[in-house]
Amino acid sequence: MIHEPMSRRLVVTFAAIGVVLAVAGLIARPVNISVAVVLFLIALGSLGLAGYGVLDRLLARRQQTKTQN
Repeated sequence: MIHEPMSRRLVVTFAAIGVVLAVAGLIARPVNISVAVVLFLIALGSLGLAGYGVLDRLLARRQQTKTQN
């Protein structure tokens, strides 16, 4: 089984989506708290995926440098 780390573009996309949804949640908070909570939860998931992608890329890079040395 071949494992490839998440692409940089995908990590940036998840991070951007998370930030946009978090800001949308802040804007929606005074109007409708239910919508704001849903937006925050989706933003949290998206930022979590971005964090996973960053960690995955770092571990793959570290493993690659170990095999080269």
